[in-house]
Amino acid sequence: MDNLPAEIFAEILGYLPPAACKSARLTSRQFNAILAAPTFSQLRAFLDPDTAMATLCGTLHDLPARPRAMWSPHCSVPEALPLPRSFLRAMYTALGGRQRPWTRATRSRLALADSSSDESGLEESETELQPADGEEEEDGDMSAAVMLQRLGRPEVSEQMLRQALFRYALYKSYVYDGEGEAPQLWVMNSTKWKYQL
Repeated sequence: MDNLPAEIFAEILGYLPPAACKSARLTSRQFNAILAAPTFSQLRAFLDPDTAMATLCGTLHDLPARPRAMWSPHCSVPEALPLPRSFLRAMYTALGGRQRPWTRATRSRLALADSSSDESGLEESETELQPADGEEEEDGDMSAAVMLQRLGRPEVSEQMLRQALFRYALYKSYVYDGEGEAPQLWVMNSTKWKYQL
């Protein structure tokens, strides 16, 4: 199964109902990568204010049963909205950033373990990888400026990222199915901001 091209998996997984995608992403890393790709492209689209507004208005228009009260897509973005690391990592991936590099020593250790193992099916992807030295600290200091500098995207500002976060949270609140507490609602409540960083 691991030898099949990603395009075949993408075609097969395209027939999954949206509710099943969450559990399918937990099945394997390859499924997770394929099913996460549309989310990241959608997130990237929220950087453009016109596209974000069109998406929000279109989503509102297509809702079958609107709740009595909901945030307007034209509401203003809070000035001091924090940018959590989880959002910055997702946006980093959405804008084409690669995953964290791994040390050469770790890879050689994996190759040694692979050759000494009796099981020929052991692959690097099935083994726990360790980040490069200093990468943990670097990732811990991830800020919007650092992320944009790594990506080489001077045209994207911190305010654009805040707008994308807020509009994406609005979008998620529109399509929220109502089970449990909506994870994106902290964006709408400034008293909860301190708990998200």
